[in-house]
Amino acid sequence: MADRKITELASLTSPATGDLIPVVDISEAANVNKNKTLTFGQAFRSLPNGSASAPALGWLSDGGVTGLYRVAQNEIGLSINSSFVAAITSAGFQLGAGTAAAQLHVFGSDTTDQVIIENNDTGGDTAPDVVLYRNSASPAADDNIGNIEFRGKDSGGNTAEYASVRAEIKTPTNTAEDGVLDLMTSSAGTVASRVRIDGFNVGIHELDPDYPLHLTTGITSTAFQVECNAVDSASGADVTLYHTRNGAASVANDKISTLFYRAKNDNASPADVDYAAIEGSVSDPTDGAEVGSIQLKTQTAGTLSTQLQISGASLGLFGTTPAGQPAAIPDLTVAATSGTLPTPDGSVTIADAAAPTNAELLEYCGEIEAKLESALAALRALGIIAT
Repeated sequence: MADRKITELASLTSPATGDLIPVVDISEAANVNKNKTLTFGQAFRSLPNGSASAPALGWLSDGGVTGLYRVAQNEIGLSINSSFVAAITSAGFQLGAGTAAAQLHVFGSDTTDQVIIENNDTGGDTAPDVVLYRNSASPAADDNIGNIEFRGKDSGGNTAEYASVRAEIKTPTNTAEDGVLDLMTSSAGTVASRVRIDGFNVGIHELDPDYPLHLTTGITSTAFQVECNAVDSASGADVTLYHTRNGAASVANDKISTLFYRAKNDNASPADVDYAAIEGSVSDPTDGAEVGSIQLKTQTAGTLSTQLQISGASLGLFGTTPAGQPAAIPDLTVAATSGTLPTPDGSVTIADAAAPTNAELLEYCGEIEAKLESALAALRALGIIAT
């Protein structure tokens, strides 16, 4: 075959692993030994190790300082402008310098954002999405399906879990699935659920909430507080119990809400008993003439009964129908045409109860009048009777 320039050779567009590439082995001293060949496959399986400042595979446009190199055995490093950025190891993929301990491990030392997922879609669908997917072939109740953990160091230099968000399966039944989400924190070195969302219910310090909001506590002091710090004379820290009837109008005798005071009885298997209650209701929903009612109830001989009811301006005691305020009862006016009436001092002495004297009876009547007027004054002060 006649000699040809390399530039005149035909292009090999689909090289095979065994295709030969001529090389000059500079390690050989004698020229006769320098000309050698290697296969296409060998050429791309035999890169030098390189380094962060001189990657084994780089780009001329970047001066050869950006590319891939061998960090250590079975580790591929990515260098950007002579600086280590990332590596693929047997443990997984790592960003930043450190020893990877997870399939994706991000290292950093600054306080800026380390992970950002950005999506520029302008539609109404959710995005960006983060999905933790437990693709189990045998899903079962109580399976943990994901955990976001917040770790830090303690004063002894140990790694500690301070908080986490955990999800689990409650019911895996097709079309009737129920899930559980726990907000967990460490208290006295123990991590436990503090808020649990269980299907439709939410428990605070309660792992099996029975109600839309269920708070359980082992302390005997304040368990629930609503605080308002507004510098204002208006009402703050209000609590509103609102029965909306789903937008429909209220009707007379609608029960709005009830506060129950519940405890156990002394049965061999103690039962729950409502020992007292405060109940609010609608007496008259007429627009512009609304009347409300509140009942104070206590357990009496096994029955929760109304002991005090206020309905509008009416008051009823011990289950009686509420009535308006009784009219005023005037004090008795007593005047003596002659002589001096005795001054009440809280006591009367009658020498002979079988034959009291007129003076003794007059003194007795004066004491009764004084006591009656004191009682009337107390009833007026309480608003039970009119002034």
